[in-house]
Amino acid sequence: MKELVLKAQNGDTQAFTELILMIKHDLYKIAKMRLVCNADIDDVIQDTIIETYKQISKLKDVEAFKPWIEKILINKCNRMYRKKKFSEIAFKEEIENYLVQEADNLSKSDVEFYQLIKFLDYEERMIVTLYYLERYTTKEIGQILGMNENTVKTKLARSKVKIKNNYKEEIV
Repeated sequence: MKELVLKAQNGDTQAFTELILMIKHDLYKIAKMRLVCNADIDDVIQDTIIETYKQISKLKDVEAFKPWIEKILINKCNRMYRKKKFSEIAFKEEIENYLVQEADNLSKSDVEFYQLIKFLDYEERMIVTLYYLERYTTKEIGQILGMNENTVKTKLARSKVKIKNNYKEEIV
């Protein structure tokens, strides 16, 4: 990925396209944690890609490309969320509809994951997603979300307890 970022910083549009194709599914999963409407998700992803393309030459740490673009996406999702003022109830209904519609395209583990986190609030869903699906450390999540690492650890621990209480299963 580092080599593609360097090429993209030098104006190679093919390298930039390859970068986006490598992470597009991850971007969608992150946006889906905040927004319910597929059109809004597509819009924020498109805006994120455009902004990233314009700003990639300013990225100093090429190895931080993925967290950098995800932070841009999260900020855009938050702005869209505030603008639309979606409710948590709407998210839960939408995630149920999403799981039914996408059942053939999602792996069993993805469906189970979304079922597990649907009871969490936005911040908790985002932390759990970044930690378990994207495999970021608590320190990296703190940087992406603009939180103290200890706050991330606390919210992650509380999220696990909520999941255990909701499903009466032990989550490893």
